[in-house]
Amino acid sequence: MHRLFVLPLLVVVSLGVTLPEDGPVPTLNPRPAPQITDSAPVPTAKPPEDKASTPSQKDAEDKKPSKQDTGSADKPAPKPSINAPKADEAALAHCEAELRKLGAVFERQEPLRGENGCGIEAPYRLDEIIRDVALSPSSQMRCETALALAQWTDTVVVPAAAALPEKVALTRINHGSTYVCRRRNNSATGKMSEHAIGNAVDVMSFEFKGHDPIPVSPRAGDGTVEEAFQRAVRGGACLHFTTVLGPGSNASHADHLHLDIITRRGGYRLCE
Repeated sequence: MHRLFVLPLLVVVSLGVTLPEDGPVPTLNPRPAPQITDSAPVPTAKPPEDKASTPSQKDAEDKKPSKQDTGSADKPAPKPSINAPKADEAALAHCEAELRKLGAVFERQEPLRGENGCGIEAPYRLDEIIRDVALSPSSQMRCETALALAQWTDTVVVPAAAALPEKVALTRINHGSTYVCRRRNNSATGKMSEHAIGNAVDVMSFEFKGHDPIPVSPRAGDGTVEEAFQRAVRGGACLHFTTVLGPGSNASHADHLHLDIITRRGGYRLCE
């Protein structure tokens, strides 16, 4: 029985197996741990992009601090409420040539500047809209506004006046305002008016030779020739202006025609 106990032990030794107590247990090709150093940052997974919170290029540009801003860089620089169009000398030369063809009497003046972006780079005083038709009182507007007014007067207002009973000739158009640095409807807050950049004119009344003056007023349902005249000139105005407002549009336009040349997306025109 003693021999049977020794024989298995000798077999184990002769096989060359090292018992755990005799040395460290070998490992099979262990993978070294990644080394983290200051010069090699640990790569991280890129989080999914949140489009709702990612600022666009325009937003980023809007947040650039102005040269006058000495406070926090996060404070956006104040922006004007409206931007006066730049003066294009080639376009102005063409505009002036078209005005002369219609017999307009005008004068280019010095640039106008105001707060909140108000101003006109190249303002014009228009004394006669077309030949023998005056504009009163003195005015300041962009050349493009003056040309729209002249073309409307020539192709719409003069023919409408000629259709009045008896022999009638248009002699004067009276306005309430052209360039004025103010907000829409003279409000204390809100968007700036097109008047603030010389894009608009408010027509108050028409004067004639051979007929009493026709003021702009609520005439719907009057059934008079004066109502017909006002409807005709108002309707034709939207062929030359992109905004036409008047009596019935709102309380602020009950006594005049607001005409302006604002540019809208897709060439949209507002005729009310």
